[in-house]
Amino acid sequence: MILGGTLGELLVPLLCAAYFWWKRETTAVAFSSFWFFENFLYIGTYMADARTSALPLVGSEESDWTILFTQWGLLAKDLQIGATTRALGWLGMLATVAWLAWHIWRGAKPETERS
Repeated sequence: MILGGTLGELLVPLLCAAYFWWKRETTAVAFSSFWFFENFLYIGTYMADARTSALPLVGSEESDWTILFTQWGLLAKDLQIGATTRALGWLGMLATVAWLAWHIWRGAKPETERS
């Protein structure tokens, strides 16, 4: 049960992105990728809360991240890990927007200019 919510937050948008990639639906791939990386913001927030446990939890008294970071000896680094995770989320979302903009710009160019 540990990481069930986190895995769901990441697996569902990732599977959507893979499906839309297979279907060659560029906008849907970008949307799903953005959604995937957006979840890093929420995950990072809960990671950073591992020691203080101030955020509300659903279904348990102790955060998955508190349990895991304690087992891995990383509880003292929860703020740094959470901040890094959030930064990865922001970078991923920005990269997704840049990729979509590039793809749209490239598609808008006349065929002779694409070569």
